[in-house]
Amino acid sequence: MNTAQKIAKESTISFIGIFYGSINRYLYSALLARWVGPEYLGIYSMANAIMLIGEVLSKMGMETGTMRFISRLDPKKDQKEISRIIASAMKMCFVVSLIVATALIASSSFIVYNILSEKTLMINVLIVFAIALPFNAMTLIAASATQGYKKLKYKAFVTQLVNPTILLFSMIICFSLFSAESALMYPILVTGILGFYVMLRPIKSLSSMRALDILKGKKNYELLKYSYPFMFVIILQTFMHWMDILMLGYFTNAETVGLYHPAARTAGLLQSLLMSFISIYAPIISQFHSEQNLNKMNEAYKLVSRWLLVFSIPVSVVFVLFPGNILALFGQEYTASSSVLIILTVATLIQAIFGAASPTLGMAGFPKIVLINTAIAFSMNFALNVFLIPKFGVEGAAFATLSTLSIIGCVRALQVRMILKMNFLSFKMIKPVISGILTYVLLTKIKPLMLDFSFIVELFIALLSCGLFYFLLLWLLGIDDEDKNFIIGLGIIKKGFGKRNEP
Repeated sequence: MNTAQKIAKESTISFIGIFYGSINRYLYSALLARWVGPEYLGIYSMANAIMLIGEVLSKMGMETGTMRFISRLDPKKDQKEISRIIASAMKMCFVVSLIVATALIASSSFIVYNILSEKTLMINVLIVFAIALPFNAMTLIAASATQGYKKLKYKAFVTQLVNPTILLFSMIICFSLFSAESALMYPILVTGILGFYVMLRPIKSLSSMRALDILKGKKNYELLKYSYPFMFVIILQTFMHWMDILMLGYFTNAETVGLYHPAARTAGLLQSLLMSFISIYAPIISQFHSEQNLNKMNEAYKLVSRWLLVFSIPVSVVFVLFPGNILALFGQEYTASSSVLIILTVATLIQAIFGAASPTLGMAGFPKIVLINTAIAFSMNFALNVFLIPKFGVEGAAFATLSTLSIIGCVRALQVRMILKMNFLSFKMIKPVISGILTYVLLTKIKPLMLDFSFIVELFIALLSCGLFYFLLLWLLGIDDEDKNFIIGLGIIKKGFGKRNEP
């Protein structure tokens, strides 16, 4: 396989997993929103944001470091070294995660009463989430290790298939058999424990590392030296990702957060595309950089950036034109956040377009630049939230996100251009832009004809029409060689399944 086919194959596998996981989490949020209401959904959102920040502290950026170190080694010749790297990363993660979890449990009352001014229920939710934290953190370290092999099926299987399925069904069981409060708390813990157990199997298969080796693991200072800037990067990124939720909780209340959450969750579906491509793009760029092959790096950079644009546009068109229909899936009271969904959709589209720049800098050995960028973005987002939320509420939080992602995306792309002499722009990007504009115009003409339909039927027709119009227009404008390689990559997946099913 050439680079385009490899990216096509692995990103498609990743996307299938991420899409399934996103749909499960989306359904989880929709059911929770309908069953427990905006206030409880807001409590869950804030507790989840705090737990994810704790996970980032626990991982210390080692998921990025582990993936990069492994991607530069030979899986067969360097198996013992790879096993040592994974064991070291997971042991350090386990120790730190216990400290973070203990601190979170000890400070849960202070956080709830003095910072967020919420109900006692949130203390219990935070404590249960803290217990799940070490399992979640170590699962993600192990998943990133398999990503270093440039094989995404293991990570996709556990983090996007097994975990979301367990989370959804355990929530349904808890709500049906016990209470709404238990549905907020215990699914996260059950998912964390079972997901960690399942993730150990592919790790053992790839590297021969056993669970006992984690306890024997020694500190890898070289891994820590490379990883620690990414710890701060991911901390700031996680804070920034959840900042609108947390600051809405601070300036308003849980019910307002609950109304904002579905719009943020929906717009976040576009990030599934970004993560699908970046998951395989990052280790490939790392390998090309270790080989000092700038031409291949530039080729992959342009390729991934264009494909991100191609696949993000039709989804964005539907979200922008039919926000009320989508949010009605959560309940009619959530349609009040339609403007928020439109703003966040534009923000995530911009994030996808510039999305390959940050991992390019990181994998090329510039983690401190990535850290500085993220610190600037965090500071900007914080200041904008403080200024805009008291004046404009949920729309203010959304505008803060849009402004931050737009500015920092441009900055990262310029840095890649200046430092690595790589440019993601190409004339081939004109075709998806033209197709997207024409599709938007066509859907605006069709939309008034569907007013008599139910919101679900209208949404289904919109999705179908958008997909058909957009990809037909792309085909009429001409298929490029890289797109043909993408199709070949899909064929390789099909052949792989065929061989697996042979007797």
